[in-house]
Amino acid sequence: MTADDLGLSAGVTRGILEAHRRGVVRSTSLIVTYPAAQESAALAQAERDLEVGLHLDLVGGQPASDPASVPSLCDENGRFYPLPIFTRRLFTGRVRPAELAKELRAQAERARSWGVPALAWDSHRHVHLLPPVALVVGHVARDLGVRWVRRARAPRLKAELKTASLAAASLVSDLAFRGIRGPSWYVDLTSQRPRLDAAGVALLAAYGGLGELSGHPGYVDDDLSAADGLLPRTDDLALLTDPLLRTALGDGVLWRVH
Repeated sequence: MTADDLGLSAGVTRGILEAHRRGVVRSTSLIVTYPAAQESAALAQAERDLEVGLHLDLVGGQPASDPASVPSLCDENGRFYPLPIFTRRLFTGRVRPAELAKELRAQAERARSWGVPALAWDSHRHVHLLPPVALVVGHVARDLGVRWVRRARAPRLKAELKTASLAAASLVSDLAFRGIRGPSWYVDLTSQRPRLDAAGVALLAAYGGLGELSGHPGYVDDDLSAADGLLPRTDDLALLTDPLLRTALGDGVLWRVH
């Protein structure tokens, strides 16, 4: 069970640590492109039995590289473009692969300079699954010895556009990530509609293979509202700390990198 967005804001980090201490979160993914990230990395590493991976960001915060060195990724203010603009630029050839690689390496290096091994990778808004990005992510990940990259195949294909799109992107991206482990199935609890309750989440453990569940627990604060205030983070926190889940899943909740 992975909590995404560690370091997005102090409120998000507080919620993730609570979901680890009182709930079923055993791994989290650090986003290094926001002001709260460094302190969040230190707080997470002080926790017992919490794995910290890297949450790659190309569509939210400020680059880890000098913005002048990755101009195809940044707007005139030196910040990443939002997802719709980034995607449009990506598929019209205006994002340079060399700059993508430079930024991915810079984010991994920043995490490692803070003591985070960054051996498990996923990404903000699942951008690492977009095929042109996946090719670069796979190359850089293998070069840096990354041992886990998230795929996003649902355990059963549903009609929702987002679920189907992520599954298709994961199939295309598998070739790019060859040789790097990842989940055989994946469920983003935050985006499930209708939302799953604790009993529904517990039943997901019945699927075969090695699966990954992710959520976005947290508390809304001013920094989060400015960056990304739309997700039901307190709902995710309540779900991931439900006593039923701890009872049902027990020691079945594992790290991604062993």
